[in-house]
Amino acid sequence: MAQWGQLQMLDSKYLEQVDQLYDDSFPMDIRQYLSKWIESIDWDTVAVQDSLATVRFHDLLAQLDDQHSRFALENNFLLQHNIRKIKRNLQDRFQEDPVHMAMIISRNLKEELKILEIAKSTEDETDGAVSAMVVEKQKLDNKVKEMKHIVQVVDQNIKNVEDLQDEYDFKVNTLKNRENEMNGMTVKELEKEKMTVGRMCFELKAKRQDAVLGLNELLNVTQALLAELISEELPDWKQRQKIACIGGPPNACVDQLQNWFTAVAESLQQVRQHLKKLQELEQKFTYENDPITGKKAYLEARALELLKNLLSNSLVVERQPCMPTHPQRPLVLKTGVQFTVKLRFLVKLQEFNYQLKVKALFDKDVTEKKGFRRFNILGTNTKVMNMEESNGSLAAEFRHLQLKEQKGPGNRTNDGPLIVTEELHSLSFESELQLNQSGLDIKLEAISLPVVVISNVCQLPSGWASILWYNMLTTEPKNLKFFLSPPAAKWSQLSEVLSWQFSSVTKRGLNQEQLNMLADKLLGTKAQRNPEGLIPWTKFCKVSHSLISLIYPADNDLIYIHNQETQRAT
Repeated sequence: MAQWGQLQMLDSKYLEQVDQLYDDSFPMDIRQYLSKWIESIDWDTVAVQDSLATVRFHDLLAQLDDQHSRFALENNFLLQHNIRKIKRNLQDRFQEDPVHMAMIISRNLKEELKILEIAKSTEDETDGAVSAMVVEKQKLDNKVKEMKHIVQVVDQNIKNVEDLQDEYDFKVNTLKNRENEMNGMTVKELEKEKMTVGRMCFELKAKRQDAVLGLNELLNVTQALLAELISEELPDWKQRQKIACIGGPPNACVDQLQNWFTAVAESLQQVRQHLKKLQELEQKFTYENDPITGKKAYLEARALELLKNLLSNSLVVERQPCMPTHPQRPLVLKTGVQFTVKLRFLVKLQEFNYQLKVKALFDKDVTEKKGFRRFNILGTNTKVMNMEESNGSLAAEFRHLQLKEQKGPGNRTNDGPLIVTEELHSLSFESELQLNQSGLDIKLEAISLPVVVISNVCQLPSGWASILWYNMLTTEPKNLKFFLSPPAAKWSQLSEVLSWQFSSVTKRGLNQEQLNMLADKLLGTKAQRNPEGLIPWTKFCKVSHSLISLIYPADNDLIYIHNQETQRAT
């Protein structure tokens, strides 16, 4: 495909870079109308030969005349007018210096090629990352399928044990009756029956051993899957959520996570049911070195511990705290303004519906923070989780929470280590799940990402700058002392995040010219091209208000909040 055709298939952020190459001196219309002819010429050679440049200049004018004639046949008066105007401008600019025109075309073609290469490289990296993620998800799906298959095998094994044991009991009782009554049976026939019962007993013992081994294997597979979910998948999801909060790629994998958690829970519940069935069979018939007797308590304790571990990690903050007045800036909360937050329980089992009552607490574990403000949480701070009709997930959404700063001596000092918008706070959620049959109480807790609390709308840009910096530079879910010693950011990191911010409002990222302008402001003109250039927090904090204002030129959410407060005051 021709180079110009490839360019037009690129994402808008690359098309913006192409747009920067063309201006009134050499308009993009020429590149569009004469794309095939332009790409057929070796402009590098033309740009170093005066006579050849003159020939190509007149060739280009002739090509424009041909375009004018075609538009005349189509009765397209507007395009005819544009072509005439473009031709006049070219003659005025390059008639005496056609080499200059050749140099412009040569440069533009090379820059276009660079844009194509960057776009392809980025696409390959993205495709690679997506492909790697898809492969990992497929691996997990396969592990879940393997676990479910083993569940079916164990289920069939236990049914076989139950059927064989019933048949064995019947044979044993029948044989006893025949021994007592003899019923005309010969000694030889009696011995044959005893041998049959003996073989059945041997087979029964083997099947019981298989059933116990199958349960142990099922727990091994379930434990490995659970470990992967808790140590890898859940933290990865939380990290993606953290990036999504500051405008990064949306994090829409919670349903998949719920499916995996639920599958593990169902498997462990099946194990517990199987163990109950084996216990019933043991009560009817047991023997020395019975594998059920020997392994039952161990398997029960192991299944219960795994279930406890799973459920303890199943309560998550599905949607982080956010004021509805500005959804693009979650995690910045203003005193006296309502905010929302949503919880989800990743184990989707009907038996847990309406069992979980969740309570919201603010700065629960923060008792010694000298100079930090303290807040009371107002509104309905307890919710019962229930199944949502849309997707059946177990969820609770807090919609009417507010924060109020505590007043009085000792609640705030003037020698705090941080300014207000650097203070990080946490919103936590507690619940308790009782498994009555096992007498097990499980404490559940979920913690939001750190939030900044402001008391005046003018603090919003600075508070949002703190949220950007924290979520961009740390993987720690709860480091409320982060701004006591904040790390510096690379320009490559910050430029991407700033572009996300612009995209969240305008649906397109920052172009290179805009990024260069921001780099000038943060790094200086000499360092702006260095992606590894470090920007300290103090520098970003100082200019954050103007940067945020550039990215959000019309801050409607601030105006909206201000109007709300004015109405309440009047």
